[in-house]
Amino acid sequence: MRSLICVLIWTICFVSFGTYTNNEVNQFTNKYEENISVIESLIENDNWNEAKEELTSFSKNYHNEKDIWYKLLDHTYFDDICLYMNILDKSILDQNKVKSFEEIEKIKITLNNILESGAFDLNHIF
Repeated sequence: MRSLICVLIWTICFVSFGTYTNNEVNQFTNKYEENISVIESLIENDNWNEAKEELTSFSKNYHNEKDIWYKLLDHTYFDDICLYMNILDKSILDQNKVKSFEEIEKIKITLNNILESGAFDLNHIF
């Protein structure tokens, strides 16, 4: 009976942690998808200086917050986003719209991959 109670407690803790993590990762990715969309619209309107400032702010915030998830989730996604941000930075300096949009889409896709890799649903259980 005692081991059944322990198993139930551990199961409840595990499910609760998974639900909490899923919610937090969802908020994290949504926040950065919104931020990258702002950068995308600035580039679309040829506001290169503002796009550069937004990307700098995006990058700084991302580097501060990614450390929390770096150890819990697949860190290659976080490294890929850093790489794409560096390329995007150079594309903004060169005022290359095509390359900028390409890197923005890569960042968006990678953010979605982070969300999917940390998802707590039946597709990841079975």
